Amino acid sequence: MALVDARFTILGQTGIRVGETVDTQWGPLKLRAMLAVLLTRPGAPVPAAELIDWVWSDDDVPPKNPSQTLYSYSWRIRRALDSMQDRVELVVANGSFRLTARRESIDYFQYRDLVDRARDLARRGDHQQALDAIRRAFHVWGDQLPLEDLKSGRAEAWRSQARRTAQVPAYELLCSEYLVLGDYSSVLEVLDDLAPDHLAHPSLLKRRLEALYLSSRTDEATQLYLSTYQAFKAALNDAAAQDLREFHDRLRAHGVARTEPTTGAAGVLVPEQLPLDVPMFVGHEDKLAALDVMASRPGVVVVDGVGGAGKTAFVVHWGHLRRQRFPDGVLFVDMQGFSDGVSVDTSSVVDRFLQGLGVSPDRIVNPDHRLAKLQSVLSGRRLLAVLDNVRDTSQIHPLLPLFASGVVVVTSRSRLSDLAARLAPQRISIDPLSDDEACRLLVDRIGEHRGGCEELVELSRVCGGLPIALKVLANHIATRPGVQLGAFVTHFRERGVLGIGTMHGPRAVFTQSLRALDPDARLLFRTIGAHPGPGISVSAAAAMAGLPARRVHEALDALAEAHLLEQAGELDRYRLHDLLREFAAGLLEDAAERVAIERRMLDFYYRTAENADVRVLPTMIRVPTSDSDENVGALEFRDVAAAHRWCTAEAQNIVALVRFAISAGYFEYAMQIPQLVGQIWLRQGLTAEVLNVLHAGLAGAKALGESAAEHLADLLQQIGHTYLARQEYGRAEHYVHSAHLAYLRAPGDQTPGIAFCLHTGARILVATGNVTMGIDSHERALTLVRMIGERGPGMEKVFLYRAGEAYQEAFDYQRAASYYHKSLVLAREQEDEASEATVLQLLGSLSFARERIAEARGFAEAALWKHAGLLAVGRVGEVCALLSEIELEDGNLFEAKQYARKAIQFCGRAGASLSEATALHVLGRIHAREGLRDGAIEALSLAVALLADLQPERGDRMAAELRELELEIELPGARKDSPVVKRDTEAF
Repeated sequence: MALVDARFTILGQTGIRVGETVDTQWGPLKLRAMLAVLLTRPGAPVPAAELIDWVWSDDDVPPKNPSQTLYSYSWRIRRALDSMQDRVELVVANGSFRLTARRESIDYFQYRDLVDRARDLARRGDHQQALDAIRRAFHVWGDQLPLEDLKSGRAEAWRSQARRTAQVPAYELLCSEYLVLGDYSSVLEVLDDLAPDHLAHPSLLKRRLEALYLSSRTDEATQLYLSTYQAFKAALNDAAAQDLREFHDRLRAHGVARTEPTTGAAGVLVPEQLPLDVPMFVGHEDKLAALDVMASRPGVVVVDGVGGAGKTAFVVHWGHLRRQRFPDGVLFVDMQGFSDGVSVDTSSVVDRFLQGLGVSPDRIVNPDHRLAKLQSVLSGRRLLAVLDNVRDTSQIHPLLPLFASGVVVVTSRSRLSDLAARLAPQRISIDPLSDDEACRLLVDRIGEHRGGCEELVELSRVCGGLPIALKVLANHIATRPGVQLGAFVTHFRERGVLGIGTMHGPRAVFTQSLRALDPDARLLFRTIGAHPGPGISVSAAAAMAGLPARRVHEALDALAEAHLLEQAGELDRYRLHDLLREFAAGLLEDAAERVAIERRMLDFYYRTAENADVRVLPTMIRVPTSDSDENVGALEFRDVAAAHRWCTAEAQNIVALVRFAISAGYFEYAMQIPQLVGQIWLRQGLTAEVLNVLHAGLAGAKALGESAAEHLADLLQQIGHTYLARQEYGRAEHYVHSAHLAYLRAPGDQTPGIAFCLHTGARILVATGNVTMGIDSHERALTLVRMIGERGPGMEKVFLYRAGEAYQEAFDYQRAASYYHKSLVLAREQEDEASEATVLQLLGSLSFARERIAEARGFAEAALWKHAGLLAVGRVGEVCALLSEIELEDGNLFEAKQYARKAIQFCGRAGASLSEATALHVLGRIHAREGLRDGAIEALSLAVALLADLQPERGDRMAAELRELELEIELPGARKDSPVVKRDTEAF
């Protein structure tokens, strides 16, 4: 392999091969520096914070925003990479940068591979070829300074380490091969070129002494020995002095201390204990690349993951791929940390390793002496040690110091967090396979002829991507060749795969992992199996288990440490893999225990949702709830924002919980919980989730019959209100009418419900163009609500500002303003910030209609801040749309464009299509003014599509603008990147 093969260079300046030449001036210095850092770890992510430390030295003046600068650099590097023949990508994700270059395409790693090849040849006795390989390696390195474009402290540390771990050992190998082949003068020439640096490296000093003795330059050798020995003693380095003295004594006694390359101690075998490679290894290419980087120098790497994820197969496969990196062999032991039998202790491992190295442990009676012997044999040897299936840190801690010069890879179902404080290991977590990877594994095991792609995907999903489940399933299918694959899909979709492979299947593996934990952790795991949602919080788990939160948190952490749970983005939230959830659920065999856990879980969510409803909507009419004396640890919220955050974080769990309540017959919970969270979610723009739970609640109310008549009407009314918010007026009208009839049939005084139906129906009439009828309905609703008494004021302020909207639509601005201000007074008296924000928004809209720009901006900005503080996503989008119109009217195009983009983003999330169309219209007009005709056409086209069913007349007016634009220019082709719509969500 020659330098001409390299596609990238970091030995010297950072170069990119273009055609037949390497371009080292393809970009400015900092761009070259950033690429060089990424090339030191091909395929592995480098966090932005670390990149900053690499690229800018202490003497540099860093940019004001280094992270943003790195993102800018990444775009420019991509342009440079585009000039290369083969595709190499720079991926930016989760605040890290990763280059998808192959290791062998970089000159530094070519150098390392050549050195490894030379060692392997020397170990096999092919010394001439070994010498040729090591010479080619030094031709690749040359006289260049690695990472020449980098001046930072991190770069200097990397250079120092590369010299110590990659260059000096290579020089020793070169000298050793010259010695074996009898070319003593070349050894002295090489070391003369390195003088005086080689004197700082004892291994190179020994090669010089050896060459001097073999060249009969005894006096010179003795003088070098004495001066160095005295220097070691003066520096109080007695160990180095003793080692040098013993080496020199052997030289004097035998004329030579060694004539074989440094690939192992005399009489010591090169162990080959790595198990057979898997027939077909699938997936984890990025993890293999990361392990390449981590294992490029001595140290400990922990490979962890849930039982059955394929950790051992991953490490064994990597070991076979990189066997040549470890010329002194591979040691492997299964520590049996999670097996049913007795785990392997330190003494047994020491004996196995000594035997593998050709040293009989029987001759050394004392276990401590055997440990010392193993340490002596391993000293200085470059080997790989795999400690597989480790239970905990104590099982391997005495072994790790033995491998100071080698690489130790530890696999475990536990994260082995205790190692971090002692050895700072590097870590790789093995995740389940993707659908595509799982399908490839199944195809390899059962053959392509057994079925189609859809069946394979379905089977892989049943297995949750876990290789152990996939392999057991594949074996089950392969032994039944006469059965169609579709039959297996149906069978395992209903039955699951936990039960197959009884002795070595998923259930057995999970049981072993669980058995290793303490009683609290086992109880918690069994308990949370009853939770139907994708994740669980500490407080919910504590309620379900009936235990203090502190003990529950510790138990959940233990489960996460054992990979039976995953951290879900926050310290107090966890989630279960689908197969583990099924396994946990199956552990609850006692029916009474299960019912008690389910009741506590439902009560916790029910009472916490009730507290959130009271905090967010303090003045609204309460949902009737049942009393309970049991303390389930329901959360209480210090402010509205905290209640909003909980409702958002628990949205998926609550949807799953309501569905579970319906299926398990807990109809009261299924009926009431949706009403408690529905209005909060509606403010957050979660309209799909709202409809999901409300419809489920409706099914619960119908199941309960006459006793739930009022709840049935409330649910129908809320569903209609939600469809109104989504501007689906036909459905909204249907459900509001059904709710009105249900209130009339329900027992008791249902005036508030009837008033709400009138109010919602009035809003539908106004929105669909029947403004006069809508105003009449609004006034009748106001009359009813004023008759209610104590329950009325909370509803009245809402009815007032909605009636004001109707009058504004009818161009009766004076009455609209009067209604808005009356509503504002009530909102402030009741400290209802949400209603206050909405009224301010409407006053801004009214002022804009009256062409009072400054006043409109003031109201709208005040509303924006309040809505944002309340996390009201849809409202934020509506106000941004209004502000985009205001700024456009005032000639502030930049501000108008920014507000329009935000409006499109948030209105799209909340389904506020009318405001989204307004923002698109503003953006289209701005693009037209700026001469960006294609952007203007795209924006107006999207707006017209949104208005086609909602406001056809307004849509027709925009369509006319669109036609005028299209007549001016030729229509653009399909766009890969839109200048208009950016749907990525972000916090406001």
